[in-house]
Amino acid sequence: MRQTIFLFLTIFSFLSCSSEGKRIFKRKQKSVYTPSIVNLASLLTEEENYISFPNWFNDSIIVSHNINRIVRKSYLKMDDLENEVQINFIPREIKEYSFTEKGMISKLVIRNFYDEKEIGSHIYSFGNAKDENEYCDTKLQHFFYAGIENEEEDEYFGESSVSNPYKIFDKNEDVNGLKKYQNVETGNYLYYIISQKYWGALSVDSLISPTPKDEVVLGSQSHIYKKYQVSNKINEFNVRTYQYDQKIKAKLLNWEANNYPFTQKRDFLYSKNGVCYAYIDSIFSNDEFVTRTSSKIYFNKLKEPVRITHLKSNENGDTLFISKDVFEYFRK
Repeated sequence: MRQTIFLFLTIFSFLSCSSEGKRIFKRKQKSVYTPSIVNLASLLTEEENYISFPNWFNDSIIVSHNINRIVRKSYLKMDDLENEVQINFIPREIKEYSFTEKGMISKLVIRNFYDEKEIGSHIYSFGNAKDENEYCDTKLQHFFYAGIENEEEDEYFGESSVSNPYKIFDKNEDVNGLKKYQNVETGNYLYYIISQKYWGALSVDSLISPTPKDEVVLGSQSHIYKKYQVSNKINEFNVRTYQYDQKIKAKLLNWEANNYPFTQKRDFLYSKNGVCYAYIDSIFSNDEFVTRTSSKIYFNKLKEPVRITHLKSNENGDTLFISKDVFEYFRK
C-alpha cells in the first residue's frame, strides 16, 4: 500500500514539474504582422482629410491585386424612436479612389450626403509621384456645396458644412531634415521633424518657432510618433501619441489623443497571423469613461477589407448609433 502511494506521489510530482517546466520554458509568441491594403493609422481619422498625404492605401498591394479603382461608401443607421420606425442605412459619404499602373492615386472624388440628398462634392487630382514623406502635389479640380436648410440640421451636419474639412498643402523647402508644408486655404504650417535629436521642446522652438495654429509632427507621415500644437513655446495641446510594436515598426498598437477635458484612445486588435481585424475607440473625460466605438473589419477571399462596421455605446452599454464603411474594388 505504501509503495502504491509513494509511486502515485512520484508520478504526480513528475507530471507537475514537467507541466511547470513547459510553462516556464515555453517560448514567447512571436510578434507577427501582415500588411493590409488599408492604412488604418490614417484611414477613418482626421488625418485622412489631409488630402496631400494620400497614404490611405498600400501602393504595392494595389498593384499586386490589379486594382484601378476603389469606392468606399460610408453609411449611418438612423432610428425614429418616437414613431418606432427603423430607417435603413443612409449614405453619409462616398469616396472614389482611382489609381495609376504603379498603384499611385491619381484622382479622388468625394461626395457628401445629408438626409439622402447630396449636398457637396470635391474632386482632387494628384501628381505623378510622392516625396519620401508621402506628400503628393494635389489640385482641387471641382467643389460643390448646396448648403442645408436650417440651423438644427447645420449643427447636426457639423463643421464641414461651414468650411472645407479637406486640407491640401504646398510643399516648402526642406531644411536639416525638417519638412515644411503650408495649408493652401489658411496659410498655417504643418511641420515634420524627422530626426529625434530635435524632438525636445526647446529644440522644436528654436528650429521652427511654431504658432498655436501650426501643427508639429515628430516622425514621418508613414510613421508618426507624436502630433501636437503648442503655445508659449512649451504648452502643448491637441496632442496625439502613437505606440508601435517594439519588434515590428509598421505594426501600430494604439494611438491616444488628448484635448482637455477629453481623451480618446484607439487600440488595434490583431489575429495570430498579424492581420488587424478590429479596433476600439474609447473616450474619457477626466479619466471617467464616456463612450466606446467598436469597429470590426470583414475581408473577402483576397484578404481585402470589404466592410468595416462601427458600433458606438455608452457607459451603460446602450447602443448610440451604428455606422459602416463598404469597399468596392474594380480591377484592370
